Amino acid sequence: RGSRERSRGRAPQRRAKRIGRSDIARALDETGLLPGIVFVFSRQGCDEAAASLLEAGVRLTDRTERARIRAVAAEYTRGLDPGDLEALGHDRWLATLEHGLAAHHAGMVPPFKEAVERCFVEGLVKVVFATETLALGINMPARSVVIEALSKFTGEQHENLTPGEYTQLTGRAG
Repeated sequence: RGSRERSRGRAPQRRAKRIGRSDIARALDETGLLPGIVFVFSRQGCDEAAASLLEAGVRLTDRTERARIRAVAAEYTRGLDPGDLEALGHDRWLATLEHGLAAHHAGMVPPFKEAVERCFVEGLVKVVFATETLALGINMPARSVVIEALSKFTGEQHENLTPGEYTQLTGRAG
């Protein structure tokens, strides 16, 4: 079918190569554009993105920053039961934070979300994978913003971002 389309004067469809998330994080780091926010339009996508960078060995923090991250995380989670922390995946969440990476979305328990916000504001978390809820009312200044897709699923269908939504998301970068 492709050859028939070309014979009718249509150019073949080309898909742009998707750049990997770890490549994006490394490129932002190498060019001095961190901290950065990467908008991913699903909670699961945010969690998977942060986990994939951890698994890829991306580390954006030094020893001093990791110690401070542990202190902030302990401050925000000290009221939680050890069994609850285990059920919430605390160890993996903390390991991700210590690498300077985090997910941020409405499905996170408040102590985890608040610790991420504090670490980002202090410059300890360098890359946060977030849903668009981060763009609404939370002051988390970033040097760069990456939007993974210009459309999002609304619960019923995929829709393109409006100019206002795009402006709201990109307005996170100072």
